[in-house]
Amino acid sequence: MKMSHLLKNLAKKNIISLIDFYFSEFISKENSIVMLVSACMSFESKNGHIFLPIKYFEKNYFFSISNKKFIKKILECLNKKKINWSLELSKHTSFSDGSVITPLVLFEEKVYLYKIWKAEKKILKRLYENDQFDGINIKKCFNILNNLFPEKKDDLQKIAVALTLINNIVFITGGPGTGKTTTILKIIIALIKNSKKTIKIQLSAPTGKATEHLIETLNDKLFDCYFGKEEKKIIFFNPITIHQLLGISKTSEKVFFNKKNRLIMDVLIIDEASMIDILMMSNILSALSKKTKIIFIGDHNQLKPVKSSSILKHICNYAKDGYSLKTKSILKKITQNTMENNKINEKNTAYISDKICILKKSYRFGKKTGIYILSNAIYNNKEKIFQKLFKNLIENVFFYEVNSEKQYKNMISVIINSSKIFWRKIYEKKNIKEIIKIFKNHQILCIVRNGFFGVNFINKILEEEMYKKNIFDKRFYINNKFWYVGKPIIITENNKYLGISNGEIGITNLSKKNILQVSFLKKDNILKNIPVEILKNYETAWSMTVHKAQGSEFDNVTLILPNKDSKILKKDVLYTGITRTRKKLNIFSTKEIFIKKIKKI
Repeated sequence: MKMSHLLKNLAKKNIISLIDFYFSEFISKENSIVMLVSACMSFESKNGHIFLPIKYFEKNYFFSISNKKFIKKILECLNKKKINWSLELSKHTSFSDGSVITPLVLFEEKVYLYKIWKAEKKILKRLYENDQFDGINIKKCFNILNNLFPEKKDDLQKIAVALTLINNIVFITGGPGTGKTTTILKIIIALIKNSKKTIKIQLSAPTGKATEHLIETLNDKLFDCYFGKEEKKIIFFNPITIHQLLGISKTSEKVFFNKKNRLIMDVLIIDEASMIDILMMSNILSALSKKTKIIFIGDHNQLKPVKSSSILKHICNYAKDGYSLKTKSILKKITQNTMENNKINEKNTAYISDKICILKKSYRFGKKTGIYILSNAIYNNKEKIFQKLFKNLIENVFFYEVNSEKQYKNMISVIINSSKIFWRKIYEKKNIKEIIKIFKNHQILCIVRNGFFGVNFINKILEEEMYKKNIFDKRFYINNKFWYVGKPIIITENNKYLGISNGEIGITNLSKKNILQVSFLKKDNILKNIPVEILKNYETAWSMTVHKAQGSEFDNVTLILPNKDSKILKKDVLYTGITRTRKKLNIFSTKEIFIKKIKKI
């Protein structure tokens, strides 16, 4: 069998995508080795990989397939017992070392897509630069930090804020509950207090939903201790998405602000940085001068970017090298931190590692709480913890085996029972603000969209069962879709005319004039009521995907895993789904799928 036929079959079986196949065919129709490598590169870049080491091919990791029959067929197509992969690739015209433009790059025993290689090179070049201020006012910085952290000498949040005072690029990451939101507030206060002039601070995030969280952050009472209302108006600008920030066209993806047309601001703070892919990171750095202070904040263990290669985790890997002697000395002076646990970076990566702080202490979850134990076990593959999970021996975490039709029906019943308080408030005709807040206390999260365990079917069957049980009795048909009082919806596209954004959740209710409407709770506790008739671009929101929920937190979460293998379900998706909850977690899955996916990177 020819390599092209085999790859086409893999695409038909949905192991790889048709794009992976067509790309490989475009790169080389004749050379089986090059065709395989280009297909693997296309496939793995969508899984977050910036490059593939030559060892990936030497050890037959092709497409992360564990099926030995497929691997055998691939090796048969190559028609060679032993392959010198580097030599074979370097001989082909589609490869270069990056000095000339070719579709693929072979550099330091790593294979890249050219545009990814170029972006990585640009980013690392910028991060390798020493951008520390020479004229740091040690006494002033010490007083600012001491004021913000009066009782904490060895606090990593304090180190994070300190790094923003001495560097022009900083990466602050940490798991759920490690105080990233509080750190953003204190960074803003510290930078303003340390500046001799009024500075322009812009906040941004990859999605509309994440920018909403930033808007809530700016309303924190902590600011009232330092700034008056008028001062806040002068300083702060409304958080916007990165696409809005860079002026990226929806149709062409063309970037308006770039190295020839730079953005003018003093400080840019970007939240949920794990969602930023390598190409977007390159665009951000290109659009800002070296005088602008850029602060990236996120959780590098969360979901990888949707479009292409992940960069935040790659950058955070440099943190293990430690701080340079100079940075360690400055931090010790302005924070009073002993810095004894931080090793000195004697490598040439010092300027990168100096820009990173990983928050470790969880203020929301103690080390003995169930959510912390489980989320930590997922990234460290602690099988003993999973056995405890299956026996329901982890505090506030409940595992339900779903291996039969009976168990599936039980899952639906458990979910419907969890909405009792919500429906009681609907019947009692309580204030809609209260009803919206109660609904948002609990969220059902699915990994996939389709199938019996996907968002679309779960939403459908929940509505059918609720109707059968007379939980809601009256149905309205508007624009060929059925509605009922209590129906939750999620907006799927921004609508500036109606004033609603992608990711916003609203609850259906009757107005005083008996008109069916959907109410959205906006910032400052303001209600936005929109008649159902004029609503477009929405979905039922009894359940949503984990991807859609990234950046959100709920008191209680029900996580539903598919009952069969899925390319989407990986360790980072599980981690993100589990850490959306503040208090209680229900997991519906098979033990086999759960364990299998923990081991999938």
